[in-house]
Amino acid sequence: MKTKLLLLLGLLALGTTVFAQEEEKKKEEEPEGWKYDAGIGLDFAQLLLINPKVGAGENKVAFGGSTTMGADYKKGRFQWENTFSLNFGVQRLGVSSNPFQKAIDELRLSSFADYKIVKDEPWGYALDFTFLSQLTPTYEGNILSYREGMGSKIPRSKFFSPATITISPSISYKPDDHLSVLISPASLKSIIVADDSIAAIANADASAGVHGTPYGGKDRAAFIDRWGVRPTGMTADSVLYANHSMQLGATIKVLYKNKFFLNADKKPRLGLKTSLTLFSDYLHNPQNIDVEWLTTTDLYIFKGLSISLNTIVFYDHDVQVQLDRDNDPDTGVNGYESTGRRVSVTESLLIKYNFLF
Repeated sequence: MKTKLLLLLGLLALGTTVFAQEEEKKKEEEPEGWKYDAGIGLDFAQLLLINPKVGAGENKVAFGGSTTMGADYKKGRFQWENTFSLNFGVQRLGVSSNPFQKAIDELRLSSFADYKIVKDEPWGYALDFTFLSQLTPTYEGNILSYREGMGSKIPRSKFFSPATITISPSISYKPDDHLSVLISPASLKSIIVADDSIAAIANADASAGVHGTPYGGKDRAAFIDRWGVRPTGMTADSVLYANHSMQLGATIKVLYKNKFFLNADKKPRLGLKTSLTLFSDYLHNPQNIDVEWLTTTDLYIFKGLSISLNTIVFYDHDVQVQLDRDNDPDTGVNGYESTGRRVSVTESLLIKYNFLF
């Protein structure tokens, strides 16, 4: 009996020791304070044809890339995660006198602060902030600079025209370092078009500005009643418009990040980071849910070098996207025939180098 009791106490002590070692190891692997990381991906393509055969193609120059930077802070029950990303690419087809066209342009900043209500429990108070805009102007024909005879001299978009800002005080559920769920019953979302000339451009059916800001009508009182903001001015056709829209609603945001398939050196072979955001505006058509789903999948090759697949799925009932309705070659000056409400999908594949510092 004593032997069994001693054996049981020994196993219990061994288990306690192993558990304590694992917890200590986890603490050592996740030190408190600041942690920084960055990733740089490049995209370049070049093709030169001199006196090409008929139907053989045309010259091409394309370059761009993706840059991501992160700064995370952790101390006790407080955690603060910050991410900056820039995706940019241009291309030129044909002769050197042709203008460069924009392939992708997205500037994004996100910040997430979380404070545990009780230590070692998953629930906490959180504040989530996102900023989204573009870096360079875009003119009709999707070109970087205006050319005589190629549409309007007024750009279709540029930095801070548009810009989307979202602030979400939330209750957070974070059971581990991989999964976070944010629930915000009072989230503020604003679409800003700082340039008056761009704000005065209507979408295809003139139901709103080209980027979803308030637009329409000639009655100021009716405009304020519909949009909840005062008009900035009037277009040349005496139609009212405003530079920003204000939305108050509920947000649910789910974030997941993890690394898989560790090698002999305990380095991952695969990394996954994804976030899904759902937003409903209390004040205007709450049944229409805005969706933004971002995913980055990294296949690590060696020493920080990876193949990175990035996808963005986007839908906003107030923001119309470009459409080719009949899949024919007659697509108009912007490469598309019209605009409408559809799901927008962006996908990019890059070779990226990741590093910690």
